[in-house]
Amino acid sequence: MKVYLIAGKARSGKTKAAYLLKEILESKKHKVVITEYSKYIKLFAKDLLGWDMVSEPKPRKFLQDMGSYVRKLKKDIYFVERMQEDLHIYEHFVNDVIISDVRMPKELDELKDFETIKIKVENSLLNYDLTVEESKHETEHALDTYQGFDYVIKDKNEVEMKEILAQIVKERE
Repeated sequence: MKVYLIAGKARSGKTKAAYLLKEILESKKHKVVITEYSKYIKLFAKDLLGWDMVSEPKPRKFLQDMGSYVRKLKKDIYFVERMQEDLHIYEHFVNDVIISDVRMPKELDELKDFETIKIKVENSLLNYDLTVEESKHETEHALDTYQGFDYVIKDKNEVEMKEILAQIVKERE
């Protein structure tokens, strides 16, 4: 099973890239699941705030603060360990997993049991609607100097992004 790790800042196009990649892989008859590291803190937001986990605006400050609290409490490995457990279940049912919201270096480097493809999506063309405080959060900058990406997709429209993702899949077959 391959694990595609899609990283980037808020509104960079991570989710769009994930769904395009899923479409490409499914066209090759792969079984694919898209998942998120943030699903665990989104569950906390659902339980504690009553948020339905999809409505906009999302409670970004709560999600950022909860994520920071959990990472501090569990030495930055809580989300990685939980995802590792999930991946061991997914591997019995799918060919590929796409994690669509990578924000921290350990989320890229610590999935040791699986073949990972690390993709960074950058898009300076999109509307960036975070508050000043939200934009300064560690999850918006933790990967600024990270050098381990296999691919970087920068300032591409949907058609260009899909072409690049198709090439990545082809290279990894």
